[in-house]
Amino acid sequence: MSILPTADTARLIAELSSSDALRRETAIARLSVIGSRAVTRLLALAADAKAPILARLGALTALETIGDPRASVLARTLSDDPDVRLGVAAIAVLGVLAQGDDGQADRAFDRLTSLALDASIDSDRRVAACRALEGLPANVVSPILDALATESSPAVQAHATRAQSGDTRPIESLPEQGLPSDPAVMLAIIREEGPDAKLTLLRDLVDRVREREKATKSQATREQWMAARGLLHQQLAARNSRLAVYDLRETLAASSEPLPVGFVAAAAAVGDVGCLEPIAASWLAATGDRWWRDHLAEAFAAIVKREKITRRHATLKKILERWPSAGALVAAAPLR
Repeated sequence: MSILPTADTARLIAELSSSDALRRETAIARLSVIGSRAVTRLLALAADAKAPILARLGALTALETIGDPRASVLARTLSDDPDVRLGVAAIAVLGVLAQGDDGQADRAFDRLTSLALDASIDSDRRVAACRALEGLPANVVSPILDALATESSPAVQAHATRAQSGDTRPIESLPEQGLPSDPAVMLAIIREEGPDAKLTLLRDLVDRVREREKATKSQATREQWMAARGLLHQQLAARNSRLAVYDLRETLAASSEPLPVGFVAAAAAVGDVGCLEPIAASWLAATGDRWWRDHLAEAFAAIVKREKITRRHATLKKILERWPSAGALVAAAPLR
């Protein structure tokens, strides 16, 4: 393999500051091929706080591919950088170095373990540390994942649960490959990847999870599948999507017991007029559950306000005719 002259290496380093993504990616790829001969310049760029953030991230990506132990000190330092993007990129470098067999590998492993278990730092960094550790032998990583699977941070817990199960398929593959057998893993997938998934995919998964839920004989397992469906509704609602409101209405109407919180949160955010009657019925039935009753009342009021419904609306008149004691709910609507 020919050795690129220093001038070419310098030019490629400069390309990392380009506003053109393709030029940056090409420079990263070529610097990765140059390898150890480019490490000194890459380290200098990654450490330069005055350099453009995209250039520093590109330098770290190249260093990750090269895997030179000389990057260890800087990667450990940048893993704490105030900019989460730099921290995550530096953690990826440590993940490669941790797979070595020298002292730097031990230090990288110790740093990754510390980051993964540190409840005081952001979830992005902790999840990145988990991912970096997953390249190591299972007997080394399993105790860490066991500890994180009971985490209070939803993002960290979700990633650890998926890593434990071995089901790391992307959410986009589920319609074709099928849902996981464990609803806890499904919940973890939705929690971790749902916020960035296509809305049409989330709607499709609502239907598929509902089918699995109906086919499940165990009540406890069925409730877990329902919680996964509720989370799908909540994530759709968080993006102001009404693609699955039909299922939300049907679930509210069929429910005789409190539902997972995702359903009522979605009803409050995107529920339509058709949700009001089933909400009223559930509110009247929930005489012994103050928490559920209060959340239903909040969802009812939110829909009334968002849809600009007055007490003259046919649906509210119907509710009062059928359940006069629902007057407290209807009072959330203005007279006209």
